Amino acid sequence: MNKLSWTIVVLLAWTGWSVTAQNRAGAQDASRNEPAAIEQLTLQQGLVADRYAKLERLLDDMARIERVTNPQRAALLLKALRQSKENLTAVKLDSVVRLIGQEQLNRALENQREAHEDMKALLELLLSEDRPDRLQRDQDRLREYIREVERLLRLQRSVQGRTEGGGDPLQLADDQGRIAERTGDLADRIRENEEEGDGQTADGQAGEGQPGDGEPGEGEPGDGEPGDGEPGEGEPGDGEPGEGQPGEGQPGEGQPGEGQPSDAQPGEGENGDGQPGDGQQAEGQPGEGQPGDGQSDEDGAAQPQEQNPARQRIEAAQQRMREAQQRLEEAEREGAVQEQERAREELEAAKAELERILRQLREQEVERMLALLEGRFRKMLVAQVRIYEDTVRLDKIPEDEKDSRVPIPAGRLANQQRKLVVEADRALSLLLEEGSSIAFPETVSQMRDDMQQVSERLEAANVGLVTQGIEEDIIASLEEMIEALQKAQQDMEQQRMNPSEMPMADPQDQPLVDTIAELKMIRALQMRVNTRTNRYARYLDDIDDRTGQATDQELIEALEQLAERQQRIYQITRDLVLGRNR
Repeated sequence: MNKLSWTIVVLLAWTGWSVTAQNRAGAQDASRNEPAAIEQLTLQQGLVADRYAKLERLLDDMARIERVTNPQRAALLLKALRQSKENLTAVKLDSVVRLIGQEQLNRALENQREAHEDMKALLELLLSEDRPDRLQRDQDRLREYIREVERLLRLQRSVQGRTEGGGDPLQLADDQGRIAERTGDLADRIRENEEEGDGQTADGQAGEGQPGDGEPGEGEPGDGEPGDGEPGEGEPGDGEPGEGQPGEGQPGEGQPGEGQPSDAQPGEGENGDGQPGDGQQAEGQPGEGQPGDGQSDEDGAAQPQEQNPARQRIEAAQQRMREAQQRLEEAEREGAVQEQERAREELEAAKAELERILRQLREQEVERMLALLEGRFRKMLVAQVRIYEDTVRLDKIPEDEKDSRVPIPAGRLANQQRKLVVEADRALSLLLEEGSSIAFPETVSQMRDDMQQVSERLEAANVGLVTQGIEEDIIASLEEMIEALQKAQQDMEQQRMNPSEMPMADPQDQPLVDTIAELKMIRALQMRVNTRTNRYARYLDDIDDRTGQATDQELIEALEQLAERQQRIYQITRDLVLGRNR
């Protein structure tokens, strides 16, 4: 998380604590409010207002610094600053300071809530820059969980087979215990990463009451403990209600509606009351002396977070393994096999749940990439059509006037075309990094080469039919890719509306576009090669001799480039057939 985003998380924590404190103060009679408490609230709110004012200045300063080296990030920072100014967030925070000092707590609370929502929206905007990386990290983590579940399944099948085959019960009990311990380690890791470490729920959504509440899909940062390592800033002290909780701070809000501990699968060493034994702390409850991860109620008791269904299945499998271990120690082979079978079923259910979550994340990544590429290609298409129209206009200038009227405007067009070459390079990098498409990167690569060739011809004031023909190929490529991207987005929307029609493929194999779209792109590439071959044939000494030999050096070089394109089309077609994009 970048510095700006973390600053907003801290401010959200402070405002969440302040809202809770004002709720408590507002619930009492004004005459009973302690002056010291009002003074403390005023001080805390003043620190928040000052910190936010510094944040706005930092946004402006960083936008100026980034303008030269990273214009895209500079634009994002300026957009965030405009959003903050339009929402009057700083003004709202200043007014809260004044209203608390006047003991107008209800009005202060209303402004505080609005400012809190404004900062959450600002955090979402700033975090959008990191969204691709976070999606990738989430997917990598889920893939590792799935691999570990598959290992556990293999181990469990092995020990179950040996149990059914009459192996030594004591040795099998030891082996079963080790598998159970490893299963418990995985459950602990999922709890730490998905429920405690960054406030995410099972499906990657930020948990209620977490700093990412309302954030899109990836979950948001941390437990939101305000100002760790920042003494003197006036953050809430130990023992304050909802300490470290940057949520809404409302009594009862942020409590998960389902998945309370009583609904959870029993864990290792649980006692008859359903509470974990052996010194384990209760699920979702903070340890002694720990700030609560969940939302606090009126008595300051932390409420449990929403539980991760995959982790619950894994814990249930662990419990079954412990039961099987006990049966083996007691030489009850038949009962042990039954428990082992149930443990295997729980692991398979956990794997299915993890694959469902991974599939959702992959769909989010694909949707984002499709929209991003479509927007980029549309802008490129508008610019390319403008260059083409200007090229045609220059070509219509009478021959005796071209030497004086064409070079300067053609040079300007060459500069514009070079900018599109840079845009094509960026799009190609995105596609190569995404990695699931074969035909799209090749189409963009060939289009980029054509753009470079057009820029060189325009620089030489060559605005004739050959230049225009290459520009027409570029326009056709952009239109075909935009159409394919739109079709892919429509297909995803249709699958979302009809889940029963969704293919149950490996979630890691979902491509950016389907095989039919890839084949259409390859067909379009081949047709452009054919068209350009026919065009070059007209430049032969004998136009009717289609097997004639080119003698012009420029034509020979163009034919060599065309041969390279034909070879690449053959290669990507072969790769598609062999499934090398999977």
